[in-house]
Amino acid sequence: WRLSPGASELEQHLMSWFAERLGMPEGSSGYVTSGGAMVNLIALTAARSRHAGWDVRESGMRAGPQLTVYVSSEVHDTVDRAAQILGIGTAGIRHIGTDENLSMDVAALRSQIATDLAAGNRPIAVVGSAGTTGTGAIDPLDAIADVCADYGLWFHVDGAYGGAAALTEPLRPLFAGIERADSIGFDPHKWLYTPIAGACLLVRDPAVLSEAFAVHASYIVDDDTTGWGADIYAMSPHFTRPFAALKIWVSLLAHGWHAYERRITHDVALARYLHELVVDHPELESMTEPGLSITCFRYVPADLGDRPGADVQRSSADRRGDRLSTLVAVFRASVR
Repeated sequence: WRLSPGASELEQHLMSWFAERLGMPEGSSGYVTSGGAMVNLIALTAARSRHAGWDVRESGMRAGPQLTVYVSSEVHDTVDRAAQILGIGTAGIRHIGTDENLSMDVAALRSQIATDLAAGNRPIAVVGSAGTTGTGAIDPLDAIADVCADYGLWFHVDGAYGGAAALTEPLRPLFAGIERADSIGFDPHKWLYTPIAGACLLVRDPAVLSEAFAVHASYIVDDDTTGWGADIYAMSPHFTRPFAALKIWVSLLAHGWHAYERRITHDVALARYLHELVVDHPELESMTEPGLSITCFRYVPADLGDRPGADVQRSSADRRGDRLSTLVAVFRASVR
């Protein structure tokens, strides 16, 4: 803070503004980091520090039982990698099945947690997705928050792609329960269209970040009576950090929030429109209900019928050209 008071204050106010829009309580804050992968790593580090049951920073991972983290089968791969980096390992990751909408099955989540407790493992966190990368699926965040409250687990929401939609009034109901999370991540360099790189980590209790990362370098002398602001180096794995919050703040200042809200909701409306065109088309098949701005579908030629392997065959080389023309026509229609 002492080296960059203006930058530090702007970043903290920006994080507080995002947290408020998401419904998080007063005092929630965070900072800007490089991307969703780093957000997930930091959030799980905080979860490990708060819920491991022993001082992991002092004693390491061998001082206690196997820690376990719960994610859906659709979660982003960076969550698994974060667990590997933290020493939890893939042995501690539990991939929970999904329902017909590719959202986490909460009953299966509860069952798996109970199984791990009976086996002597120590559950520490559940990661809910607020818009998966593949389909835009949103996990039942409110129900997951209930599970975390019942078992005393950290609740992290990975909204790297879809989290920006939760900031909008029209789409906010899709994310009910996100405000109950202990930590939330979303990437302005995705759906807020800001330059790479800049991802936001928001935490309900910023003190846990100090628990997880604070260091006391002998060459830095603090006077705790000054009332200076937060030193992010003591709340993150970073010492040297760029002023990434500036481009996010300037973008919001230049365009205004309502312009972003209109753009995001229009993207979602286009995905829904494309889905409706697919449903009405005789040779296209929707894979799932559209999640946010993603529509997933496949081409199913009518002349293949029920023959074995029909879903991967083509009646002739000309059929490939027909397929391309059909898809192009659908996409053109979707943007008119």
